[in-house]
Amino acid sequence: MRASSYLNKIEALPFAGLEMLGGGGMTVLAPHPDDEALGAGGLIAACLDAGVSVNVVVLTDGAGSHPHSRLYPRHRLIKLRREECRNGLIALGLPPEEISHLDQADTRAPTTGHQFNHVVAELEHAIERNASTALVVTWDKDPHCDHFAAARMAGEVNKSKPNLIVWHYPIWGWYLPGTKRIDRPGPEGFKFDITP
Repeated sequence: MRASSYLNKIEALPFAGLEMLGGGGMTVLAPHPDDEALGAGGLIAACLDAGVSVNVVVLTDGAGSHPHSRLYPRHRLIKLRREECRNGLIALGLPPEEISHLDQADTRAPTTGHQFNHVVAELEHAIERNASTALVVTWDKDPHCDHFAAARMAGEVNKSKPNLIVWHYPIWGWYLPGTKRIDRPGPEGFKFDITP
């Protein structure tokens, strides 16, 4: 199926309410400090408004967004992006203690090996601590290596927690060339109305 058709099918999915989270808390895995707000900000706000517990796990330090910047060298960019993430989530209603950063290097999030297993264990701990029944993560077809890594981590967690509901949100996937092939059946799932 071409990406244009696949994305059109995503847009045609039916709406669902918070019942799609399975009745417990929700953990959001964001590859970078901004993906949580861009991809799930409305869902986070709706959960908090409804009394559903939420925690956010940020996978990478975000330092790859402006390489070679003189104004924002690596250490300054990491600090700024962490502050922006925190401030954005507080504006959505999330207490700062529900935000954790795994500080993997931007553009180098692991997809296998010891470090991958370590990050998966940290993610499992965050899910257990929050009594999450749902994990929300970027789509594995997003054309960014860290988004793919995050989706792969979610898949690994789902192997050890088969009752966990995993939902994916596209960020960069919306910009795939229309002719790119998506080698899988059409999408299944729901959209969530963030109008309120």
